[in-house]
Amino acid sequence: MKHLLLLNLPVFFAAISNVLLTTNTLTEMTVVARPECSTRYYRDDREINEQLCVVQLKHGLYTALSRSKFTRLLTFSSHFLFSNHRRHLSDGPTSTRAKDYVEKEKDGSGKSTGGMWAALLAALAHLAAAEKAYHHLTFLGQKMGSQSFFSRKDSIRTIYSSLNNELKKVITGGRHAQPGSASYLEDLLQHLSEQLCHFTQARTEMADLYEKMYLLGSQKNINSEELVATLEAVLHKYSSKFHHPILGRVEEGFQTEVDVVTQLLRCQAQVSEWHFLPALLSLHSANTKLVAWGQLLQRQKETRKNLFGGQSQKTVQPPHLYVWLQRFHGTLLAKFSFYFHEALSRQTTSADMRTLTARTVTDYYGKICAFIRKYDASNVSLVFDNRGSESFQGHGYHHPHSYREAPKGVEQFPAVVSLPSGERPLTHWPNVIMMMGDRAAELNTLDKVVHFFDDKVQSTYYLTRPEMHFTLVVIFEGRKSEKDLHIAAFLQEISGLLRNSKPFSTLKPGSKG
Repeated sequence: MKHLLLLNLPVFFAAISNVLLTTNTLTEMTVVARPECSTRYYRDDREINEQLCVVQLKHGLYTALSRSKFTRLLTFSSHFLFSNHRRHLSDGPTSTRAKDYVEKEKDGSGKSTGGMWAALLAALAHLAAAEKAYHHLTFLGQKMGSQSFFSRKDSIRTIYSSLNNELKKVITGGRHAQPGSASYLEDLLQHLSEQLCHFTQARTEMADLYEKMYLLGSQKNINSEELVATLEAVLHKYSSKFHHPILGRVEEGFQTEVDVVTQLLRCQAQVSEWHFLPALLSLHSANTKLVAWGQLLQRQKETRKNLFGGQSQKTVQPPHLYVWLQRFHGTLLAKFSFYFHEALSRQTTSADMRTLTARTVTDYYGKICAFIRKYDASNVSLVFDNRGSESFQGHGYHHPHSYREAPKGVEQFPAVVSLPSGERPLTHWPNVIMMMGDRAAELNTLDKVVHFFDDKVQSTYYLTRPEMHFTLVVIFEGRKSEKDLHIAAFLQEISGLLRNSKPFSTLKPGSKG
């Protein structure tokens, strides 16, 4: 007698997802599908809510090896991404558990399930290992190798290319399968393998981008807008390529990762153009996703403790990619707080503002105030050159339809920050602007500290440029030596931090930047 279980498929997949996240117990379920609706379901997932299907399986029965066990295995084996913002990675229990489950399934299924299933199991085991390498970014800085399948000397491109070839064999095997009662499951395996092929290609392109970003860490000037354009192209290309409900976490995890990286890089570009509101929105969007991601990681960490009890004493760390994104967000928050200090300080007291900026990764405001006190500087200012900017309206947010005449003369060079008084030194401003023009070639090298002494006002000026459009100026009353190493070192330190290129060099695990 055939044992059939009619299921509303959306409810079924939701139930499976809950099981996967909360327990290690495999729920045995029998799922059967009517031939007349199975093809529509597999070929067009958008019709899933209209289907109430039953799947006919081998010998009239398909127990756990049908959709429920396959769904669990697929998610479990590939959990390094499939739920990459629900789970954390580890070098120990988690990856071992995934590998052990695949091996157990291979031994348990034997020859009764056919070559397609065995081939897919092998691919899933390799996918789990590939995802671990990807999320820990261990492939950065490595050269192409030809050792074992997942040798540390193999490039990530080689790894995913080999995996792609494995999945294509599953697809090819499905096309040559004989029609029969089991062909509907084979259609599903083939369909999922096709979508996973797209996923491996997307992974390869993202890995290439991380390689490029890592190499940019040694450069003084990074074109963040170019990186954003690349990310947007990747997301557009693959956003609907792995949309099957079983791969829902693949799509969700992929989009979350790309969205976070895109928003952070976009924020970097917007801060460098002194665009307050767009930068704020990008920073907020990235932070919202990172916070949600972190909460799910923490929840999964607590679940692991409950499951394993005293057997798991080691604190499992989140993947390096997530840690790096958090750090990059922190550096951007510090830079944003400094570049828009005046606009932000209007919303609170000066004491609260000092407390808040002191909590950032780099307290630029505090560092500059300490430097002024220690070396008795008259003024330290960050100057913005808005010449050629049609949208410039001044500090903070301005309504997009508000009208303001284009700035002229010295107003084209506003002080982003001016310490200690908060007001730019008007008597010195013409000298500052003149030097920015006369010594532009030196300043544009982004590592030169320019020195100038004015006999008329008996003042010494030091200038350096952290990035295009911005110049850091230190003014002293009286004569100061051009060779004063303390002043030059301070300017180079602040400029290097504001440039915010060093975080890219820390993409590789173990790098200090």
